[in-house]
Amino acid sequence: MDKRQETRTTDPCAKEADILWEDIAMCRYLGSGSRQAVVEGEVALPGGLREETVILSAQAMAVAEKSLPQTGRTDVDGKVIFHVLYTQGDPTRINTLEAAADFSQAIELTGARPGMSAPVSLTVEHVEASAAGGRLKLMAILKVYVQLFTEEPMHIVSGLRAADGLMQKTETLKTSRTSALGQQDVLIRDECELSEGLQITDTLYATATASVQEVMGGEERAAVSGTIELEVYHLSALPSRPLVVTRHSIPFEETLLLSGEGGDLLTADAVIKDVAVLSQEGQEEGQRTLRAEVLIGLTARMTRSRDICLLLDAYTTGGDMLLPTVQPTSRVLAQRSLHTAESGKMTLLLDGQPAVRTPLTATLRPILTDVTRSGGKLIAEGMMEVSLLYMTDDTPAPQAYRTEEPFRVSFACDLCLDEALTLQVTGVEAVSITSDRVEIKYILHLNCRDIALGQEPLICDIVRQPAPQEENGILIYFSQPGERLWDIAKRYRVSCDSLRRMNPVLEGAETTNGERVILWRK
Repeated sequence: MDKRQETRTTDPCAKEADILWEDIAMCRYLGSGSRQAVVEGEVALPGGLREETVILSAQAMAVAEKSLPQTGRTDVDGKVIFHVLYTQGDPTRINTLEAAADFSQAIELTGARPGMSAPVSLTVEHVEASAAGGRLKLMAILKVYVQLFTEEPMHIVSGLRAADGLMQKTETLKTSRTSALGQQDVLIRDECELSEGLQITDTLYATATASVQEVMGGEERAAVSGTIELEVYHLSALPSRPLVVTRHSIPFEETLLLSGEGGDLLTADAVIKDVAVLSQEGQEEGQRTLRAEVLIGLTARMTRSRDICLLLDAYTTGGDMLLPTVQPTSRVLAQRSLHTAESGKMTLLLDGQPAVRTPLTATLRPILTDVTRSGGKLIAEGMMEVSLLYMTDDTPAPQAYRTEEPFRVSFACDLCLDEALTLQVTGVEAVSITSDRVEIKYILHLNCRDIALGQEPLICDIVRQPAPQEENGILIYFSQPGERLWDIAKRYRVSCDSLRRMNPVLEGAETTNGERVILWRK
């Protein structure tokens, strides 16, 4: 708990206040910035120019490769990896195509300078693919979100001494700074047997999410363990299901070298950078082995906390006035990478579409529009972009249906910075209810690089100024909203104790709006 003190110093020999300075090493949060980015790409389609091409679905994964603070901005470079399912010529045969497009964005951030830290989060909000003239045009809309931190020492006033009638308000504040850091890209490999009943003939592509469950370590190393959730798309020889999706959990445990000193708290996070899958026939008939390689970026951070007693305000009851210059400061108290998930469900009405016989797969992209808190829960609302692929009785060709549906999911968690969260969907299951209704169940993941902040402004300078002549007599003052006893005492340059003696009804440090305060000067 913070401890706040108000002290008075009377030294008849002192005429001026001596300023005590200190360079405080602390991690400070300078703010965040975001913008939408449109990333486009184009690639040649295999096959003949006259063959009709039908786009069935398009997915995209965004990867940040560099986040470099400059003066007043942060430059973010990365790439978007597209996966497109389509038919070409033969409407019954599903093909896949993978392509990548680079992007570069400049995010304006007041106070940004080279050498600062600017972690970035990317969210794919929309994906489009269209075919024309033997080429495939791709487009993705990203939300690029950047946070800005600095750990430069802050030159502030830590106290005053040797002044007549000096009144000081100090508080014990918690600060935090990064003491050690480790970053590493790790390639995780895994293989498993695919079920014979799925009759898989080829593996197309995969998507993945990563989460950290535990991080342990000391001054030089951090052991990071977690799970990769893999969703793999395959072609199948099943008569009614030419496309199947399998899901696999891949555990990982990696050791990162930490550069720096020991600290109090160790945290880590993981991001997916690339996914590659391949399946091969086994030695026995019907057997098929899936091989997966997932490139993840791991970051481990050791932080050290420190309690410091700092000057928050000061004035004198006589002589020259003290005029502190304050600087708004967002001190980082703690950082954490939060991951939680909740299940969701929706029902699609395919009005005017071919009748549904067998849903093949559904792709969901959440677009967050509002975040509220209620009863210890975080409620996320928005629109879900839905792409459904299914089979019908009328034709052996797969059918595609796209729509948007509202969603509302409640997470059992508490965040300090709501704007820092991102949402991702996994575990999508589509089931036909009737010929025109499909129920879709899914798991919505909430990820957040959350920050607990202390917001007290700190004094960066103090100047002296001659005080105006005070008139004797009785003065009546009515307190203003949010005004404290300290504020009134400072306004009229009296001690808090003398103000209480003149107003016995005043209790504690708070005042009520419009409360009458009497001051007597002679």
